[in-house]
Amino acid sequence: MSSDNIKASRILVRILGFCGLWPSHGSSRSTKWIPGCKRFQPLAIHFIVTFTFTAMMWIEALGSDDFEHCTDVLFITLTMTGLVAKIFNNWRHAHIARELLQEWSASRQFEVRAGQERDMWEREQRRFSRVVLLYSFCSLGVVPCIFISSAVNYPNELPFWVWVPFDWQQPTKFWYLFAYELFAVPFTCLCNITMDMLNCYLMLYISLCLQLLGMRMAALTPAGQGNSERQLFAQLVEVIRLHRRVKSHAKKIQIFISKSTLIQILLSAIILCLSIYRLQMVSAQAMWSSVYHSICSFLASLMCCRLRVFAAMTQYLFAMTMQIFLPSVYGNEITHNADQLPNALYSCQWPDMSKRMRRLILCFFIYLNHPVALKAGGFFEVGLPLFTKTMNQAYSLLALLLNVNSK
Repeated sequence: MSSDNIKASRILVRILGFCGLWPSHGSSRSTKWIPGCKRFQPLAIHFIVTFTFTAMMWIEALGSDDFEHCTDVLFITLTMTGLVAKIFNNWRHAHIARELLQEWSASRQFEVRAGQERDMWEREQRRFSRVVLLYSFCSLGVVPCIFISSAVNYPNELPFWVWVPFDWQQPTKFWYLFAYELFAVPFTCLCNITMDMLNCYLMLYISLCLQLLGMRMAALTPAGQGNSERQLFAQLVEVIRLHRRVKSHAKKIQIFISKSTLIQILLSAIILCLSIYRLQMVSAQAMWSSVYHSICSFLASLMCCRLRVFAAMTQYLFAMTMQIFLPSVYGNEITHNADQLPNALYSCQWPDMSKRMRRLILCFFIYLNHPVALKAGGFFEVGLPLFTKTMNQAYSLLALLLNVNSK
């Protein structure tokens, strides 16, 4: 009995369909950038919610004369700008992900055999599900902290500063704008989480296929030990065909994630820098002033607005770090598992095989020396070195910002 090989991606696809970011089965390639059966409904929703909300934040950030206020708005604005870029990229290339998932689910070539392969596959799928839950909790957990603080501080503060052509501090207009942000922020956050996790799942699947290929290569046994020459040749040909198919899928996945990952990398250093800077300002205001108070007053201040904002900023910073760390990890797994394939093929019992089989294995061994790696925009190889470079760049920008601010 075969199980669902892409079970962990089912919920992601349903959420993307709900958000208008997943093409329907009947959409043609000429209109693949317009998702869904009701083609203009998702476009209208994102225009009203995502694009308009991002534009209002940019106007607020560019029109601000206060540096602290500008940084407070800008790091969220850059996050929303990255989301807009991901949405357009998803509308343009979502058909690639849909076709890959359909083939992985239906093709017999990608069936996982019972035993060690199935145990490995299900273990990694469960681990990915836990990662999705953690990332979703850290990202969506920011929303209640920010909105509760804003509701308590009414009418002095909005959850997220935006420009509007009217005086939002009037009671009726404030609650209209508050309700708009209450819908827009969780919706955009959900879109961001789901698209990030879909990219990670596609990379996870390729890395699992490469790991599965390594297990099958190492299990090749010569004739006289349970296999005939013809059976051994058929097994090797099956492995070679699967490897070529996996490499072609890796190229398609690179097309799907390349532009969105590149934009995320370019923006993440600035976002992390501004987030840490803002977190430092909030923590200085919320925490250190409580040191001189009594224990009772400190416990009472745990529910104050500033500490709720501090908790939200901490979660946001952690979520933005994971937004770069997760694709770096899964991209690094592809490179690592691909590099292990020659060792797996060498560890099979090739010395006891026939001359013909040894010659085929040698040719395949040479072919395996070509690296398999995903690149963001054709410039950066997606892996752990990319994550460290992004963090170093964020630290350098933060040091520069603190130095300029101190002067």
